[in-house]
Amino acid sequence: MRTGTATSRAVAAEAWDPVLASAGPQAQELGEQILALAHEVAVKPLRGPLTDPGRTSDDKALLVARLFAGRVDERVVALLQALVRGRWSHPVDLITALHDLGIQAILTGARAGGALDDVEQQLFAVQRVLADNREIRESLEPSRRSRQDDRVDLARHLFASHISAPAMSLVIWCVRHRPGITAGGVPHNLRRVTELAAALQNRTIADVVTAIPMTRVQEARLRAVLAQRIGTDIELNMKVDPSVIGGVRVSVRDLVMDSTVRSTVTGLRNRLTG
Repeated sequence: MRTGTATSRAVAAEAWDPVLASAGPQAQELGEQILALAHEVAVKPLRGPLTDPGRTSDDKALLVARLFAGRVDERVVALLQALVRGRWSHPVDLITALHDLGIQAILTGARAGGALDDVEQQLFAVQRVLADNREIRESLEPSRRSRQDDRVDLARHLFASHISAPAMSLVIWCVRHRPGITAGGVPHNLRRVTELAAALQNRTIADVVTAIPMTRVQEARLRAVLAQRIGTDIELNMKVDPSVIGGVRVSVRDLVMDSTVRSTVTGLRNRLTG
């Protein structure tokens, strides 16, 4: 990211952080408004006029007021005004900044309300549904055969009655946001949000695959070993996969530990045929 974008984000974040801290649990609602606003700016499209270097900062701030004053919280209007007063390397960078600030606000508000762990676990549950059901996973991915609004409606139908409103807002963002052709779509977005939620609790997510479920004692031992090595508390994202036969595979950050029988057999085969 170039200097213009980085500086604009930093200046806006510096002004936004104390607002977010003072909002308490209400920050969840502010975050939902920010994500909705980001979506509107993207689809209108408004990002061009709001980042146009040929317009003065005051002109762009007045445009924000005309478009959104009275429709969203005045704090959200002030945030967008602070953002558009900056300079952006690319118009899309404004949308990215709004996404990040909106997600941060929802998670920070959930933490203030004592619900952050619940939101994180609900997002994990949605991840597991997508991992286990290819039809649902593909139905939520961008496609020429479906409209984005239809995919959002499907997500609401599937999950709204099972998860909290803040978690649902984040799921909707995950369905709407396109991270890139090779990035992994909705599962990638969900992973990004759960990692941010874990980081706010000074935790790191470790993906663990075993052939049979681990006991609580085994999980506690593994968590302690990883915490000592990584330097933060560890959140275990457990998956049972009988095809690994035995052992355990752990992925956390850039660290991969694989002691499964399947890995051993594959390694032996490669050495024999290589």
